Amino acid sequence: MSRCSKHHSQYVYHAAAYGLAGEFERPSRHSIPTQAATVLAAGGGRGYDRVENFSFDGTVSFKTAFVEVGGSYDECHNRHTSYACAVVEGLNVLDVVSADRIVSRMAIYSPIEGDKTGDATFDITGSHFENLKIAGHKIDVKLATHVFHNYDTYSKIARGHQARELDNWLLGSKLGKLNGDQLAELEDTYHSLGGISEIVREWKPTGDRPADRGSYSFSPANHLQLEDHTGGETELLGFGSIICIPKFGVVRLAEYLVHKHCRTLTMLRVQMCSTGTGGTDVGGSGGSGGTTG
Repeated sequence: MSRCSKHHSQYVYHAAAYGLAGEFERPSRHSIPTQAATVLAAGGGRGYDRVENFSFDGTVSFKTAFVEVGGSYDECHNRHTSYACAVVEGLNVLDVVSADRIVSRMAIYSPIEGDKTGDATFDITGSHFENLKIAGHKIDVKLATHVFHNYDTYSKIARGHQARELDNWLLGSKLGKLNGDQLAELEDTYHSLGGISEIVREWKPTGDRPADRGSYSFSPANHLQLEDHTGGETELLGFGSIICIPKFGVVRLAEYLVHKHCRTLTMLRVQMCSTGTGGTDVGGSGGSGGTTG
């Protein structure tokens, strides 16, 4: 029987990306259907979508949103590769949050084919904000993508968390400087932060940590010092990647969720919880190392 020269595998790809979506309850209830979205087919290939000149009820607008996913076998490295990318240009949310460009990018490499125990690797290099402004202040934050380049597998993340090497990047960790009463007051003022105190309490204990939590929430924008971007004179409150805006709500930057077999990056979340209630998520990319049947 002749041998086929093409590569064949039972590998199943997983990758997805979206530009923007939202849900509002007050002052009027309405949904913003997902704009620019695509999912990679199980067999790989390429997916793409693009939306131009979107505006919704004077609440959210953008000039362009385009997304792309792809998956294929890399013969040179004997791995299956996939990627997900979302780009939103000319974003404006209620004239409080704006950006010229937001890029969410994730690249994924499977273990070497035949390795049943190895981890997939994930990289968010290239994700960034251009001319991001929040409540009139230019926020020129450079994401610490290099940190998560060094912790590119789940095993490295689990070991780094157990050794407290990643504590500065844990979502909500910058709220740790507040005491219990201050956290409760913050949650009462900004309802979209409800439950964040439980997350903060989970990070604080000094005893041994489990070798594997199952999932981890980080932000490569958690090194943000808001006062460096506002001149120190502002009513905004900054806790790393979490920015609280009085009588408006909360802006959350670059949330990176890590599970054992998959990761997702959401570049921007705007959560209203004062004059209105609801939120918008912008620039999502994610995927897994795939599966082999």
